[in-house]
Amino acid sequence: MRMRLLGLISATALTACGGGSDSPPAPAASIPVAPALPVAPPVVPVVPPTPTEPTPGTPVPPPVLETPTVPVPPPGQVTPPPVTATTPATGPAVPPTPAASVPYTLPARTVGDFATYTDVTLGWKVSITQRITKVSADGGWENADSVSQEKGPQTIEVFDKQGGMLSTNSSGYACVVTYAPAALQAPPSAAVGDSFDYASTMSIPCSTEESSRALTSKGKVVAIESKTVAAGTFTALKIVSSETNFDLRTSGASANYWVDKTCWRDTVTGLIIACNTSTTSKGTGGMSYTSASELASFSQAATKREFLDPIRYAGPWTGSFGAYYGSCDVNIAFTGVITGACKATARATSVTGSVDKAGVVTLNMSVTGGATDTHVGQAALFDMSGTLAGAAAPGSWTLKHK
Repeated sequence: MRMRLLGLISATALTACGGGSDSPPAPAASIPVAPALPVAPPVVPVVPPTPTEPTPGTPVPPPVLETPTVPVPPPGQVTPPPVTATTPATGPAVPPTPAASVPYTLPARTVGDFATYTDVTLGWKVSITQRITKVSADGGWENADSVSQEKGPQTIEVFDKQGGMLSTNSSGYACVVTYAPAALQAPPSAAVGDSFDYASTMSIPCSTEESSRALTSKGKVVAIESKTVAAGTFTALKIVSSETNFDLRTSGASANYWVDKTCWRDTVTGLIIACNTSTTSKGTGGMSYTSASELASFSQAATKREFLDPIRYAGPWTGSFGAYYGSCDVNIAFTGVITGACKATARATSVTGSVDKAGVVTLNMSVTGGATDTHVGQAALFDMSGTLAGAAAPGSWTLKHK
């Protein structure tokens, strides 16, 4: 799920490995991923499950990578009040002519900033959380991504200060994939009427088949609109673009991809808040499909904006609960509901509970044929912990996102 979407979310092709969220795990697939519009940092693209048609072996098109850029209000402009969630609207009408605007530029990134998106492709829904783990002296940054249905090492994406993707360690390959020049999918500073035309080469050093792919992104900022998504109502730049992802081999080339996108980027945070994408692949296993992504939860230090929701914890978790309960595996649903089980030498324990929007965790531990204990703790984006009580005796418990 990585070169995923999300209003310009960052992307790296996801290979769902089961486990997870409110929807069934996607079948494993290995395909080159084409970056998508950047989501405050490019969001992780998701590789959609292989459709029932075409025939087995048909390559699954890579999810579109999207990383939103984070604009900052120009000097003298008053920062709007904090975003508040409202009931998602069916979609505001597009103005007949583009509204005038001044350039909106990315605000500074801060370690700990995060954005969580939902993506629906071919009826398959996942959530992707991207957290900034490193900011370099020149303004570039790194994302660690967590996907609701993915197990295994996190995807690490590296961006330059303009929001262009430099590298990712998860694109369906067991190595670091690089982009030169950095893969941009929207300008870091933009106003209505601005157009852009970018090109980059994706290098895949560990592939024995295709060693590189050519990427392009061309589009225009067409309007400023009010846009409502799960994370609230925003004033956003509407960006329409077309992207391509071509295999550079002269013979034996695999599928090529053509992507049309309409995305909305918040003028204050610079986050991509929504994207509607149409992808067509031609070549072996050619097909077409659509995707829709939107911002569901976020926090940004530079603009002091946030919208917290339990969906940022969605996915499979594993950890230790001491000698009494043993090791535990649980799943957190999009709504924050927790279910799972623990296994120790002497007993088996079922686990139910919840995590709320503030990260407060409540776990009910029911030992087979025994008593039920309740434990509380606190969750961070990719780990949670607390103190054991009751039958478990003094100690602590920890869980980490798989």
